[in-house]
Amino acid sequence: MQKLYFEPAWDKTIAPSDREKIIGHFHQQTKQLQDGIHLSFLWNARNHKGEQLITVLIHNFEDDDVRLHNTIIAYYEQGERSANGTFRLPCEIPGNTSMPWTFIFSKTNETTANPQFVIYN
Repeated sequence: MQKLYFEPAWDKTIAPSDREKIIGHFHQQTKQLQDGIHLSFLWNARNHKGEQLITVLIHNFEDDDVRLHNTIIAYYEQGERSANGTFRLPCEIPGNTSMPWTFIFSKTNETTANPQFVIYN
């Protein structure tokens, strides 16, 4: 059975309203998705540097843990590619677990390589 996990730093700092949104999204998505690894869009923002902050739920429906290491992820908004970057998560996502994460798309991690995962808004 799929479980929702908040990385410790997230668990300490997340606003209660955002936690509730994530929990609702988790329950909705786990009814629709059943296998593989999926990145489900939650919300986006821009920081003071103009970087795109894309928050997702990473769903690992596999039995094995997964590590995103030098992983290329594309972000699409209204059907158009908005950003494409290379990412490394500092933690593994356990099997049968969903975890919220924010990917920061900036000039320093921009790439033109083909994505391994796509986030659709």
